[in-house]
Amino acid sequence: MTSSGKKADGKSHSTISDKEIQSRLLAIEYQLSELSKTMKVISSSLHFQANHQFLNSSSHSSTSQSLSQPPDKDTLVSQGLPSSQYNKLPPLDVILGACDVYFRYCHNQPYSLFHEESFRDKLSSGDIPTHLLYAFLASTIRYTEDPYFSDKVAALAAYANLSWKSIVMPWNGIQSDGELSIVQTILLLAIIDYTDGRTHGSWIKVGLAIRLAQDFRLMVEPDHSLPFHQQEERRRVFWSFFICDKLISCGRDQPATISDEHCKLQLPCDEVAFRTGNAQQTLTLDRIHGEEHATSLSSLNPFALSTIMASTLWKCARYALDEEEDLSPGGQYAPWNPHSKYSSLHSTLLHLETNLGLHEPLNERILQQFTSNGGMVDQHRGAPLVFAHALFHVCQCLLFHPFLLKRRLSGLGYRAPLSFLVHAFAACQNAASALSRLMDDVKALCCETLTTHYDPFYGYCATVAAAVHSLFCLSPDSVIVAEATKAFDSSMQSLKELAFYWRSCAYMKTRLEEFHTRSVRYSSLVDPREQELQLEDDDVSELLECLDYSRMSTHHQRKTQSATTVAGISQFPSPLFDEFVSLLPFSTNRQVGDMSFEPFFVGPMTPDLSTNAVHVPLDIPVKQSQSTDLPLSIPHAAAMVPESFPVESATTSSISPTASHRSQVQASRGVSYGSTNPVSTLIRNGELSQSSQPDDPFTTVRPRRVTNSSVCQRPWYEQDSV
Repeated sequence: MTSSGKKADGKSHSTISDKEIQSRLLAIEYQLSELSKTMKVISSSLHFQANHQFLNSSSHSSTSQSLSQPPDKDTLVSQGLPSSQYNKLPPLDVILGACDVYFRYCHNQPYSLFHEESFRDKLSSGDIPTHLLYAFLASTIRYTEDPYFSDKVAALAAYANLSWKSIVMPWNGIQSDGELSIVQTILLLAIIDYTDGRTHGSWIKVGLAIRLAQDFRLMVEPDHSLPFHQQEERRRVFWSFFICDKLISCGRDQPATISDEHCKLQLPCDEVAFRTGNAQQTLTLDRIHGEEHATSLSSLNPFALSTIMASTLWKCARYALDEEEDLSPGGQYAPWNPHSKYSSLHSTLLHLETNLGLHEPLNERILQQFTSNGGMVDQHRGAPLVFAHALFHVCQCLLFHPFLLKRRLSGLGYRAPLSFLVHAFAACQNAASALSRLMDDVKALCCETLTTHYDPFYGYCATVAAAVHSLFCLSPDSVIVAEATKAFDSSMQSLKELAFYWRSCAYMKTRLEEFHTRSVRYSSLVDPREQELQLEDDDVSELLECLDYSRMSTHHQRKTQSATTVAGISQFPSPLFDEFVSLLPFSTNRQVGDMSFEPFFVGPMTPDLSTNAVHVPLDIPVKQSQSTDLPLSIPHAAAMVPESFPVESATTSSISPTASHRSQVQASRGVSYGSTNPVSTLIRNGELSQSSQPDDPFTTVRPRRVTNSSVCQRPWYEQDSV
């Protein structure tokens, strides 16, 4: 009995001890879990701060580190350069603000280089390579109104140079985890160069980066063991280079580097699938043509569609600018021959128009497909669709251009059927008009971030369209003249707005104004009965330059300028040797600020925008003027605003390429937006209303401020360095 009782008591005692131990273990496990979460947050913050401090103050050899660091203060002084806040990374809050700006204004305009959520995580943990972070910051400066960047010219020049100097090229062929970031960095820097008029240096950078991307095998399907968003990011980086390569090759003597048949990976997936990481299968580039794929074509997402249109545009430009001969067994095909390249391209455009919905009203499609239940337009999904439509119309402008067609026929020695030229010229005029209307229609949506202002290639689109309008202003048909004149003014207005952000677009505007004043000499070009091409060499050159993306993006030397005036001006300010030396895997004596930014900011070559209306960047409060003159005038815009548009009393308004359109609408109804915070216009049930930007992880915007209103009175690149 006693023995049994002791045994029972022992069993009971053992059971109680197990429960206590289990309870204590659970409590400890919970506390450790909470501690782990806390330490993770602290670790991420300390990691970023330590990395940030390390990058700004440490001096390391580029041969022993994966990234070379920006020069420290002593180095700058020894080089004779003043110490500047832009010779190091800015504070964390400024970097995070720049991240908001980038994904609001740059993502999918038209390039898609980053998965936003992953990029933000890496940014918070300090895992973004130095060269990429500097290039990323430089790309946002034209849009930001953070007072830290009060001298935007100096900031962009410094960051771009520091980024380029920080890249360590994989000359030894050894691949690393940072290979993707290298090509991302180079593309960002190439865009900065190209849009500032340095097309030569940009051309070299893009070519280099494409070879690196091919060496990194970005043109084939990525490892399927990677998370889908990482696979898609690699695809999108490659397709972004593909688009860039095709766009900058829209000119003479500039062949594309990437061949379509070498692209074996699938086209980009839908933006929502990319964000969420849901795997999605798409077509490859070699399967987009043919009747058997018509159903699949109609379901392509906008980014994939813009990729296809970029390829088609390059083919049209290559043919139209006479960079490709159309050979037949007995000589060269006439354009109207069904076997000719002209007929093939025309057939391709008809195929795309039919199966990709390019004939549908753009605004309706955006509102139906890319507007949330709350009425917010998703600009990341809508922007590539706008871009694809624009490229389609540019293809038609080039293929059916009166000058280009007559020039080809003159070279062949053929006389074209009159009906062929009549239909071609009408198609060219209609395409140019559609292109101008497209840019106006996007403004009519009144969505701040879904606009053509943030993509510099729209400058090329507007210039090509305006050059066509300028020719048809000489038509003997008064109806055509009236329509062409109105469309020309619209395209010029778009160029003025683009020039606020992009120096290359200011060059296009200047070139186009001079072309328009002398266009009377080209009146015979739009007459299909006059097939003889009687033009001087200078005239041919001028006409071609209005269709050549590279040449129109550089400073235009006026014929009236003396040799003394232009003696110090170079179309390609960075010599080839100097650009090449900066690519080599060793340090040079080139100083920060020598990247050929300075000659383009001051001096006689600064574009004259004195005739432009005064613009102020987005959402900067200024005193409401009593004058009725507004920077932008869209005649039909007021009619598109319903009577129920909310009326507010306010003492401030925002005047800028985007906001000024809203001002025109407001003036017609006696209303003002008033708010100094970032504002987006929501579209519900066909009506326009105002709403503050909601909390959205993909469109978060920090309040923007400015300390000196004087810097907002002209394009950022014309500001005097402080």
